[in-house]
Amino acid sequence: MTLNPADRVLLRLLAAAINMQEPALDKALSDPEWSRVYGQAAQQGVLAVAWESVRRLSPDLQPGRGLRLQWAYGAERIVSRSKRQMLEAARFAALCTDAGCRLILLKGIGLSRYYPSPLQRECGDIDILLPEGFEKGNEIARCRGMKVSGLDYKHNHICSNGVMFENHRYLTSFKGKSDIRRLERIFQDAVKGGDFVPFGEDGFHTLSPTVNALYITYHGFFHFLIEGITLRHLLDWALFVGKEQNAIDWNYFYRVCGDLGFSRFADTMNAIAVDVWGVSLTNPGVSFDRRCTDRVLADVLANKRHVSGLPVYKRRSKLVCNMLSSRWKYRQLYGRSLFGEMARSVFGLLFDASPELK
Repeated sequence: MTLNPADRVLLRLLAAAINMQEPALDKALSDPEWSRVYGQAAQQGVLAVAWESVRRLSPDLQPGRGLRLQWAYGAERIVSRSKRQMLEAARFAALCTDAGCRLILLKGIGLSRYYPSPLQRECGDIDILLPEGFEKGNEIARCRGMKVSGLDYKHNHICSNGVMFENHRYLTSFKGKSDIRRLERIFQDAVKGGDFVPFGEDGFHTLSPTVNALYITYHGFFHFLIEGITLRHLLDWALFVGKEQNAIDWNYFYRVCGDLGFSRFADTMNAIAVDVWGVSLTNPGVSFDRRCTDRVLADVLANKRHVSGLPVYKRRSKLVCNMLSSRWKYRQLYGRSLFGEMARSVFGLLFDASPELK
């Protein structure tokens, strides 16, 4: 794959950071080139992780003083925000413990522990799930004066001291989709059966490695198909699977992924983890598919599909445009028809507006 110089440098900086290695550049970059590296790192949600490598470069290879200060300030803001989020998450976990509940952290903040410097992993909302029930989380929040809003069939929002939690009833968007409904049952049965594990000292829990592998794959794949993903998502998977590869039941993982059409995407993510990030995946249960790695990376680096922050009417039209311009993803990675998937989405909107898992 032919990368522009800025993207090539960014990938090297990130690989060095997550592997705790000294960063190496072939030559010094010009100020405009460094500005492009900085801009891409910010857009990809990896500004603080990249800064870890930038600050360790020899002085003759570092960006100019102005950009260094800007980068250091941006990274510090991310770390400060992460600290605040962790404190609020720990506070909410303590409230759950006092109420006889357990708090499962999903996605971002739950995956940050795999990073060499967890606070450098930029997070949005804090995604949570309570095994004792969705409404229990809302009840705990209301009793403490927190704002509960944005209820839909999948989750709602809880705001605590300016930090937003996404309290999940369900882990998937299964509206109108019988196969994703089956996956949701797998997740719900796993949680009800206690298939989650504690971590840290703040009362946090996370899904077991096998269940988490399925969830990360599902979440990343559907974001990739419709909204696009960032380098941060690719790093999340690489660091997670690198650490947990021997704890994942790969036979079960691939059986479920095969049923749902996720296998090629998972294998592409594995290939990127090894080839781009330098993660060692030696478990014989892990498989790789390099046929689409260049195209997936190009799509991620293009960073043109994101819809967050758009008004609802613009968001929906953008999602449709994303799907139409992503036909290759459905054909080559999903093995399904784009128009069939669009029909399922329309069916869900029209006839499955308030779905329940029965």
